[in-house]
Amino acid sequence: MSLIRRIRDLRPAKAKSLSIHAVFTASLYDAPCQTRLGASVYLEVMKKAILAITLLLGVSFTGFAQETQEPLEIPEIELPEFIEEKDPLEEEAEVKEERPDYSHLPPKAEKRARLDDLFEKLKTKEEAEDGNLIAEEIWAIWLDSGSASVDVLLRRGTAAGKQGDRKLARRMYDHVTTIMPDYAEGWARSGRLAYEQQDYNRAVVELTQALILEPRHFYALWSMGNILESLGRQDEALKVYREAFELYPSMPQIKQRKEALEATLEGAIL
Repeated sequence: MSLIRRIRDLRPAKAKSLSIHAVFTASLYDAPCQTRLGASVYLEVMKKAILAITLLLGVSFTGFAQETQEPLEIPEIELPEFIEEKDPLEEEAEVKEERPDYSHLPPKAEKRARLDDLFEKLKTKEEAEDGNLIAEEIWAIWLDSGSASVDVLLRRGTAAGKQGDRKLARRMYDHVTTIMPDYAEGWARSGRLAYEQQDYNRAVVELTQALILEPRHFYALWSMGNILESLGRQDEALKVYREAFELYPSMPQIKQRKEALEATLEGAIL
């Protein structure tokens, strides 16, 4: 079963048989729980719940120090800090597509519908430039947290990470996930930073959280594949890269790692 499918199956509506269901539901979806417990305790409860889910997914990340391989030269996907809005005149000059009308939907439903349509388009793009145009629209939705303060913190964290200031980036991302724990983009970027700092336990927990909130988050899948590959778990890494590739087949970095591992593993079998 794919990682995305296993994570989907662990959403609260389908996870009633899990012993951690009550804790997970309270920590992730019950807003008053955060107020009652306090932010720090709240985050610890949630992290423990997610770690338990990670273990239930069959992903064991113990003994990192012993398992970690030499650092791999894995191509990086550049994270956008924000997506500039297009000039209306430029939009009119572009080839027009018939776009769905979302005006009848409430905001959250509109966001989901727009993402659904964009991901369907993304799957059909074979050229990197064409796929990037669709991905930019997806990123624009993901980067809109609904909170101006969270948006600023996320931008500052991303900018700090690009400049090599991981300490500042960590502070910014921690603020984001504390203020808005149901924001997938915050967890995805925080998890990536943890991977870069070789804090794999934290990286796996946070990337899993991102995928629980948005199972199609190709960047979180990419980062999870990087972790597995760095630990020498090539079979599992390939599975995750393939899932990311299904979502975003025109992304060169994902395609490169998928094909490289396929060649390596197929050669080993032969």
